[in-house]
Amino acid sequence: MISDIEKNYIVVKLEKGEDVGESIIEALEDYGIFSGLVEFGIGMIRDLEIGYFNGKEYEKVKLPMPGEVVSFHGSVSTNDPRLHIHVSVALKDHTVKGGHFFSGIADPLMEVQILRLEEIVLKRELNPNSGLKELTIE
Repeated sequence: MISDIEKNYIVVKLEKGEDVGESIIEALEDYGIFSGLVEFGIGMIRDLEIGYFNGKEYEKVKLPMPGEVVSFHGSVSTNDPRLHIHVSVALKDHTVKGGHFFSGIADPLMEVQILRLEEIVLKRELNPNSGLKELTIE
């Protein structure tokens, strides 16, 4: 992984075989980012695990083949889960699969842009009505 920062923008480039979620967390730690927005990601991901929230829990599926990222965006909070990202990928047959991002491996590469928030503090708190750790803004 290579990364750099300019003002509040962080650009992260992942090489083949690097874990997407772990690499983003590493970049957040490297630059001391506590709250932010994952503005976009491009590239390809394999072994992508995504989920669909059915109202009670996430129904997960793993896509082992590489998919071309057509959307990748979300938020970064100060507490767990730090990342809340949604992803869509186009597969070899030109179908698109997507959902809540759980994990994946860059293959052959991925580029991600993160916006650091300085005054807005994003946190997650359990909402007993939805059963989800929902975003709060301070």
